[in-house]
This record gives sequence, structure tokens and C-alpha cells, in this order.
Amino acid sequence: MRKSKNISQPRKSIFSFVVDGKCELWYLQLLKQHETLSIHLEPKLPQKKKLQDQFEMIKTLAEESEIVFWIVDFDTILKETRETKKGNKTPLQEFQELYKKCKNNEKIMIIVNNPCLEYWFLQHFEQTSKYFATYDKLEKPLKKHLL
Repeated sequence: MRKSKNISQPRKSIFSFVVDGKCELWYLQLLKQHETLSIHLEPKLPQKKKLQDQFEMIKTLAEESEIVFWIVDFDTILKETRETKKGNKTPLQEFQELYKKCKNNEKIMIIVNNPCLEYWFLQHFEQTSKYFATYDKLEKPLKKHLL
């Protein structure tokens, strides 16, 4: 009688994602559902969307994941920066500080969408180099392809 070999299954990589919007979460859920990847995708959408809250989440996830992707829409940071009262720290300054804290951590990858993830979606339908400062300006050209 042959002895059975204990063949261990390859360990799945754990990639976590911290996103600031429902569109990014939706995209990652679809990717997880439709792609046969040998990874575990764990999209996270913080209840509070403040940069500091997102940063705290990525620090925690970096302890339990191989890589954490922090996906940030830059149009939101710029909009909130314009709305900040003089003398207060702007979201742009805060993001720059948090970025520096993450820069040397090999487990944290920061992806900055400029202006937002939806611009990347638009690129799938039409080639454009037009600059959209906000999602609001991008919404109409994108919807004509989706509806």
C-alpha cells in the first residue's frame, strides 16, 4: 500500500485595498468575483473617509497582509483643500505627511487617481488627454458610454 503524500497548498497572497469611494469598492468586488486570481482581495471602505482614518486602517492591514493598496482620488483632496479656511492644515498637506510616513514601508502601495478612478474607466471607451479637474466634469462623457 502506498503512503499518501501530504502536499501543502500554496499559500494565497493577501492583498488588501483601502479605498475612499463606492466606485473603487464596486470595481474591486467585480474583479474578485470574475477573475480567477490566486490571491485574496479584501476591499475595505472606511466608515469615516478622513485621510487619517484611512491611514490608520492601512497601518493595521499592513500587519496582516502582504501588500496593502491605498487608492486615493486626488480630486477630493484638491476640492477639500480649496475649501479649507486660511491658517488650517489642508488635506493636501495632510496627505503629503501621510505619504511620507508610508514611503519606506514596502507593504504599502499608494495609488493616486488624478482626478479619480472614473477617468481610468473613461479611457477604456475613448482615448482622451483632456484634463478633468473633478468627477463632476468627467461624469457626462463617461455616462454616454455606460447608458
